[in-house]
Amino acid sequence: MAEHYLHSELEALKQEAAKLQQEYAAASAYIATLQVLQDVTRSLSSELNLEPLLQMILGSAVQVMRASAGSLLLLDRETDELVFEVIEGGGGEALQGTRMPADQGIAGWVVSHREPLIVDDVNRDNRHYRRIAEDHDFAITSLLCVPLITKGQVIGSLQVLNEEPGKYFDTADQEILTTFAAQSAVAIENARLYNSLREEHERIIAVEEEVRRELARDLHDGPAQLLASIIMSANFVKEAIAHNAMEHAIKELGELMPVAEKALRQVRTLLFDLRPVILETQGVIPALESYAQRLREAEDLNVVFRASGEIGRLSHNAEVAIFSIVQEAITNAKKHAKASRIEIEVIPSHDQVTVAVRDNGVGFDVKATTDRYDERSSLGMLNMKERAEIVNGTLSLSSTPGQGTSILLELPLTTNLASESP
Repeated sequence: MAEHYLHSELEALKQEAAKLQQEYAAASAYIATLQVLQDVTRSLSSELNLEPLLQMILGSAVQVMRASAGSLLLLDRETDELVFEVIEGGGGEALQGTRMPADQGIAGWVVSHREPLIVDDVNRDNRHYRRIAEDHDFAITSLLCVPLITKGQVIGSLQVLNEEPGKYFDTADQEILTTFAAQSAVAIENARLYNSLREEHERIIAVEEEVRRELARDLHDGPAQLLASIIMSANFVKEAIAHNAMEHAIKELGELMPVAEKALRQVRTLLFDLRPVILETQGVIPALESYAQRLREAEDLNVVFRASGEIGRLSHNAEVAIFSIVQEAITNAKKHAKASRIEIEVIPSHDQVTVAVRDNGVGFDVKATTDRYDERSSLGMLNMKERAEIVNGTLSLSSTPGQGTSILLELPLTTNLASESP
């Protein structure tokens, strides 16, 4: 009896030892996995280019989770769609770039509910977005999908897949991947911010270059030509005086003076365009009125300015935005419209100010121009829209071939009034 009891106890101890050994092995594997992910996370923080970062995130997830394949989807908030940004394994590479509604599929459920999800048999789950599998021959069995969340915002999902029957994910896998996804989401947002800053820096450089080219053209076609004419006339006067031809010298001087005055007006207009002091001292309406007058005098343009009411001083950013948008609109009209008349109108109301620039030029097809805007070297329209957005305004453009162009800026007064009068 005692021997039987001892044998039973020994068997129980053996089973307990085996169980502890299994748990120890599982814990060791779990710790090893976490150490690998910790090393990977350090690498993520040093990668600031988005595309290789996404590849690194997904590749690491598939490797560490010992999965057959995986995909990383990012949320496009403008279209409310999930985009397959990166695919690895499973023959699903054709999925890259594919879009699906943000509330559809298992990934859509994870994004909408902000919760991880384990699915042992995808084909029996009614949340499965079957169109993806049918269109791309992407067969899977079990799946683990976790949301990518940073700063309280869901930016996408990370999912790993198994194709082998009988191989499933468990809660430990879910915890590991959820932790990794949280770190990955931070890295993705950092890379997006870096890319955005880099693009903005490149755009600013492009704008500066365009401004320099424009200024060089204006100087060459305007004051430089007139100064060359003045020098030639001055040499003629010098020669006439040397030969005692005073009558010719006086006549030439009389013809030279209007040219010199025109050159001075053009230089002053260029200086006004670069830094209109009147905008800072008196406000946007006097600045626009003065600008229209200078254009009439210096460039013989038929520019009409009207203000249907008075407005108080606006914030510095708002006044600069209005003036710059009007400048850009008139520059475009001078270059392309072949207009005989340009109108600038300021229409204040109790809660907003509307600024319109209209010309009677040749007009253009707005949609066709917008569709191929990326191919154009000019940044004018983009600059105007961005300036409007900075001060919470909206910019609209309407044009028809043969019927001129109208640009309308609407600016809320509540957020753009000066904090105090100068």
